[in-house]
Amino acid sequence: LMKIYIDMNNRPEEYLAQNNYYDSKVVGAYCEKRDPHLAFLCYKRGSCDAELIDVTNRHGLFKQQARYLVERQDLDLWGTVLTEENENRRQLVDAVVQVALPETKNPDVVSTTVKAFMTADLPNELIELLEKIVLQNSEFSDNRNLQNLLILTAIKADKTRVMDYINRLSNYDMPDIANIAVGSELYEEALVIFKKAELHREAAKVLIDYIADIERATEFAEKVDEPEVWSMLGKAQMNPTGIVASIAAFIKAADTTEYVSVIATAEQAGEPAALVEYLTMCRKKVKEAHIDTSL
Repeated sequence: LMKIYIDMNNRPEEYLAQNNYYDSKVVGAYCEKRDPHLAFLCYKRGSCDAELIDVTNRHGLFKQQARYLVERQDLDLWGTVLTEENENRRQLVDAVVQVALPETKNPDVVSTTVKAFMTADLPNELIELLEKIVLQNSEFSDNRNLQNLLILTAIKADKTRVMDYINRLSNYDMPDIANIAVGSELYEEALVIFKKAELHREAAKVLIDYIADIERATEFAEKVDEPEVWSMLGKAQMNPTGIVASIAAFIKAADTTEYVSVIATAEQAGEPAALVEYLTMCRKKVKEAHIDTSL
């Protein structure tokens, strides 16, 4: 009966969708030479995975194949089509990224698709996928896990994209991502994240310990004007050539904890004026014979 409907072109899509009693493989095979799209409908209705993948590959129905795979949520099936041996993989990925995934509003579908790309070890393709659903105002643009994954995948596979992502996104785990960026020697990116998260101590540490730019660290300390940051700057400059700036930072921090080292370094550098100013500040807060003697 279904073959007759197909040959008569009598609303075949409707009958193929509504009739529950025909054999999907038999009718699908019958449709292949007549109308591959009808064959696709038959195979989809019967979950005939192998036949559906084959007919959509042979006839270039990659949008239909992509939608089927996304809706099917079968990681094993995904594994068969995302292999390097699949000569149609690029066309399929394009269809998933451009058509199938942007159409869905189901978080489980998105999660399974992302996991399939991760399992197949396709980081660059995964970046394409995540960009589409995270950066282009989809239902999942503010999803924290997807934002994390996009940035982490870029850190692993394409570091040139990381700065753009961390500036455009705002709902990711900033401290964790920043520390991973430091571990990957993406110091400027880590600095931007720490500043964005208002983690000033961590930002100062990146400037001082990793970027090693005292001038920028000083500008940052002046901007945030926090005692802890000034103290870090003071310790970083505690050497004979930097002791005057170091003392100025400790005074702004009202930090007396390093007075022993400051006294020794200032005396070594021959900077009595700066030392007197520092010790005067210390004497108001700490009663120590060493401070009085040096003063």
